[in-house]
Amino acid sequence: MQHARQAGESKVWEANEFSRLPEAELEVKRRSLECAECGEFAWFRKESRHGHPPHFCSHHAENCGLKVQYEVVGERAPGIHEQDQIAAGNTIVVRLDLEDARQVDVLAAPASNGAEGGREGGTRFVGTAGNRLSSQHFTLRRILYRLVQSPSFRTSRELVSLYRNENEVLIQGAVNDVTHEFSSLSREVHHDKLALYWGAVASAGRTSDGKLWLNSSLTRGGASIAIFDDIAKKFLDAFKVEDLEDLAGAHVLIAGRCWFSDSGKPVIRCSSVKFIVIRRYKESLNP
Repeated sequence: MQHARQAGESKVWEANEFSRLPEAELEVKRRSLECAECGEFAWFRKESRHGHPPHFCSHHAENCGLKVQYEVVGERAPGIHEQDQIAAGNTIVVRLDLEDARQVDVLAAPASNGAEGGREGGTRFVGTAGNRLSSQHFTLRRILYRLVQSPSFRTSRELVSLYRNENEVLIQGAVNDVTHEFSSLSREVHHDKLALYWGAVASAGRTSDGKLWLNSSLTRGGASIAIFDDIAKKFLDAFKVEDLEDLAGAHVLIAGRCWFSDSGKPVIRCSSVKFIVIRRYKESLNP
């Protein structure tokens, strides 16, 4: 995509023109871009090391005339792209201590007819109180996939239980109570709140203290995720990120606590690679 609009303004940027902005100005403006046709979130990609010219991308509206197809980096079909329903009454269980960012999800195979209490796509799980719950074992990656793809999942009352380890619950509640998109964050509701936070990344960068920052659009919440310096390399390695520009446009989900700064900026701190997952995109070669 060669053009994108500055959100809240009439200015439409051409990609090469945008790339010539002073670095500090570019970093601010790239966090408030939208598709010039449908108005959905857009992001800027600088010229790549492989010679791909600067350009814009967007998570376009379904009927947008500029819409292009994207592939999710690191996912293989079939599996995660198949219909992925939650069995009624089941609890979604995530074991954070078993998370591995390098693994690619495929849907669980249906349980055999003779399995005790088995349900399609699910497993049996023992909760902290010793009660056996009929549960579906998800990963953070699979939850992020559902949040991105399914508006009905975002408002679901299905129970989610995130376990820090086998016996310690970190986050528990209905999907629409414990998952919060960046654009919905407010100091009154979310300050000091431990939950699942998610949204699209407009830019990424590092500060002098070694922290890695994933920044959302200023017009869609303006949230940032701070990844501590001692795990920044593990994060980049786990998700095979060679260039921070590769993170632009990605969707991210993190289990963490949100803090609002004095300036009103929401920040979610990440202290473990097991608590975060990303979905990166590239343009499809087969539109």
